[in-house]
Parts: sequence; structure tokens; C-alpha cells
Amino acid sequence: MSYRHFSLQAGSAFCSLICLTLFLAGCSESGKITTYETLKPDAVREANHVDDGPRPERTAPPAMATSSTPVGEPSRMFAAIVPQGDQFWFFKMTGPVEDVGTLSAPLADFVKSIQFVNDKPEWTLPEGWTEQPGNQFRYATLVVPGASGPLEFSVSPLPNSGEERIQVTANINRWRGQLGLADLASESLDQLTDDIAQETSLVKAGDQNIYFVNIVGKSQATGMRPPFAN
Repeated sequence: MSYRHFSLQAGSAFCSLICLTLFLAGCSESGKITTYETLKPDAVREANHVDDGPRPERTAPPAMATSSTPVGEPSRMFAAIVPQGDQFWFFKMTGPVEDVGTLSAPLADFVKSIQFVNDKPEWTLPEGWTEQPGNQFRYATLVVPGASGPLEFSVSPLPNSGEERIQVTANINRWRGQLGLADLASESLDQLTDDIAQETSLVKAGDQNIYFVNIVGKSQATGMRPPFAN
């Protein structure tokens, strides 16, 4: 055998060895099983879920109470404003003139009987009255039987945003505007009596001031004008 022939055989064997090594390495890699860890749906939700925090206190003005009289028709409004701590509480009913007129005394007696505990009203409803839960605009809606059907007596709070006289006058004039009546001068609050048959009156319930409004006019198509109530 010549040296040249031996070298070719040796070289061929060496190349075969290299190819076999690469083939086995490739088989080793292709045979490797790769695993991936995935989170279950519940774990994913737990990792990304943010619990709802406490809802912010409402600062938007309450919605207007429902009137049972069409726009342009005679209507009576009986309402009350009760300053209490850092809030003003508003009570309001609008409806047929005679129906609301008949209810004026019971409504006034009810408002005078309310006790405020931690600046929140607590009451006992007269027989036949029912209470509906509040919403983002109202603290509660009281449904009162009337001669022509049930009427709503809305209850709404607003923050005390300034001097009592200014806020009371502004809301009374807003209500008067809803029935097409002229504004009331703030100075007139100094001459108020406790006669709830008058358009505006001031009644003392202990140390509590209660401003009553008892007005008749024609229902107007008015919208909300913050920051006043109802």
C-alpha cells in the first residue's frame, strides 16, 4: 500500500468521524424537550386585578324632583331647606296645586320631626308613606299618597358652600324660577314668619333653622344649573 493511498483512507475515516459526531449532536438537540410554565387564568387575574377603592363622595348637584304637572300647567311646590353642619338638606315636592296644598302641613310636620345623627337625617315615616333607595343624585325619595295619586318628596344633600343667607336665597330663587316666579331679595329673609302658608317661612325646630317654601306658578321647562339643588 502506498503512503498516498493510506493518507486518503485516513482522511476519509476522519471526515466520516466528524460527520457522525455532528449528526449525533443534532439528534441530541432535536430530541431535547423544552417546557414552558404558564399561569392559570385565576393566577393571571390575581396578578393583574386591582380592587375597587371607595367611591368618591358625590359633589354634583342633585337632579330635579319629578313633577306630576305638565309644562305650562298650574303647579304647587312645597319644599324645605335645612342647614345642618357641613351640608344643606333639601326636601321638595311638586305637583297639582290642590294635592300638594293639602299635604303641606303633614310635609312640614315630617321635616320638623327629623333628627340628625352625625349630620345624617333619621326619620319615622307617617302611615302610608314609603321610602325608595337613593341614587347618585338623591339621598332618598319618599313616596306620599295624594288625592290624585302618589307624589314624590325628594331628599337631597349638598355641601355648605358659603353663607347661609346666600345659599338659601339662591336655592329659593331657583325653585321660584321653575314655576315662572320672580326672584326673592335676600333681605326678605329677615322678615320671615313661621307661617308655612306664606310663600317663604322660617321655622325653628330646637336650634335648627328650617326654611319652608310654598309657591304656586306654572311649571317651566328648566334644566339643572349647578351648584344649587333640585
